[in-house]
Amino acid sequence: MRKYHLRWAEEWPDEIFDLYDEDWKLKFENQDGVYILGSSDNTMFTYPWGSSPIFYIGKSVNLMKRLRSHRKGILQAAEDHNSKYFRPKNQYGAAFGADTAVFYLHDFEDLGKYESKMITDFYDTYGSIPVGNGAWPKSILTEDN
Repeated sequence: MRKYHLRWAEEWPDEIFDLYDEDWKLKFENQDGVYILGSSDNTMFTYPWGSSPIFYIGKSVNLMKRLRSHRKGILQAAEDHNSKYFRPKNQYGAAFGADTAVFYLHDFEDLGKYESKMITDFYDTYGSIPVGNGAWPKSILTEDN
């Protein structure tokens, strides 16, 4: 995932790294924020209004703990995807890699609203929420969702 894949976002990420790389753990000490997972092998996923390497958008009050959990789930899915069921975000990360873009939470921002805005902006650009997300932001829910 490259910065230009994030051109729909209002801000540039504070960090971009490969979740498989162990060095990323040194970057986050008690950081809150929103993060985006995308393919690291240049795979583009087809959405109604275009293609993107992004497969998941999430938030956390403890990025290190949350991203460590994602890494563990992705590695488990890579090792054992034939005998167990894994969430789509883990399956996509196992199959296509997991580049990660992190947007640190600033004091004036609400974490839930920030994540919802990112998912809504993605939807407005590509016509769908990312394939690995299971929950829709309330801001784009309609009666038929």
